[in-house]
Amino acid sequence: MFRCFLAGRPTKNRAKIAQKNMEYDTIVIGAGLAGLTAANARAARGERVLLLAKGHGACQWASGCVDLLDAPEHPLAAIAQLAAKHPLHPYARVGPAALHGGLKLLQSACSKMGYPLVGSPTQTLRLPTALGALRPTSLVPLTMVAGEARQLAAGGPLLIAGFRALRDFFPPLIAANLRTQGFPATSCYLTMPNSERQRDFTPMNLAHLFERPAFRENVAQQLRAHVRQGGYTRIGLPAVLGLHHAVTVVQALQQTSNALIFEIPTPPTSIPGMRLAHALEQAARQAGVHIQLGSWVVRGSGSQKRLETIYSAAAAREQRHHAQHWVLATGGILGGGIRREPQGALRETALGLPVHSPSQANEWFHPHLFAPGGHPIFQAGIATDQHLRPLDAAGQIMYTNVMIVGSALAHCDPLREGCREGIAVATGYKES
Repeated sequence: MFRCFLAGRPTKNRAKIAQKNMEYDTIVIGAGLAGLTAANARAARGERVLLLAKGHGACQWASGCVDLLDAPEHPLAAIAQLAAKHPLHPYARVGPAALHGGLKLLQSACSKMGYPLVGSPTQTLRLPTALGALRPTSLVPLTMVAGEARQLAAGGPLLIAGFRALRDFFPPLIAANLRTQGFPATSCYLTMPNSERQRDFTPMNLAHLFERPAFRENVAQQLRAHVRQGGYTRIGLPAVLGLHHAVTVVQALQQTSNALIFEIPTPPTSIPGMRLAHALEQAARQAGVHIQLGSWVVRGSGSQKRLETIYSAAAAREQRHHAQHWVLATGGILGGGIRREPQGALRETALGLPVHSPSQANEWFHPHLFAPGGHPIFQAGIATDQHLRPLDAAGQIMYTNVMIVGSALAHCDPLREGCREGIAVATGYKES
């Protein structure tokens, strides 16, 4: 009995400690690029941060590059013009200092993981896509930089290589479209080693295979044979060259094949996008951020225009979380942070915030989905003040201690404008 009494006391103390540990300076809801940037930025400022999310965010749906704005040459100058013309746009709300700070934070996290991002917000880079088109971006992983359009134009013969078993990546299609743009590209399919032919060849499985020396050497020798036969100076491969050691994989392939290697982003699942998320997650944990995945925030409560508590779904009950400040980074329509109700209205899924969206049902329909002005539904989001605090339908602040960041914001169309990552890191970095 005496032993049982003593055994019970530490359990009670642990419960008190656990309850105390639930108090944070800031809780970030969402683990996409915006949420991870916000968690890192606030931890760097000395705050105690908890990141809650139902999953790993939408980074795996993106290219793994950092798009600031679809501008012909100078994204930073174009952003300034956009902000001046559209004062409600998120770029206008946060200003250039937040963008520079967010980019610096992201580049630092990636460099520490051995996965540098190269480029500049003052220059537009153009990289091949999985269709052979050239898409504009600003910062790119080191594993992709040898495929930038200016370098391809200055180089010699170009080879696009892949595996027949990898779905949605077709080297002949990519090479043909590159040729129509003036690049001397040809294509080939590589042979999968016999020991690996029974696998399901998803991008993730191939990424793990490339981190195995035997598999990597087999592929490198095949590439070397093609280089000897065709005199290729650069080789484009699907962006599956390792999950945690991509730069090492590329360097090994280059050394053996005697050609520059570059990755071409594939349709989802995006391995480069996952690398960005892993870099920021690793940096956040090292900074003391507590990351709790599998937590679907379902509602919140507060008083006097302050959010005090949120509730996340758990196995048998709702779990309560308390903090002084909150960052909502659950994404927009594509990310699942905003959903359409059966009656037709849009709903923000975590806190029940009002969504700024087309008011009439007929505005949901548009004869040209990709018209120059964009579809009005993709401008839907949460309206905020200049400090990114949510507003109600009358334009009044709902919560003074809540910030909205990333694709959940209204008055922008990140996909059409080519600024998804830029808005994520700029708003995520912004100070409260």
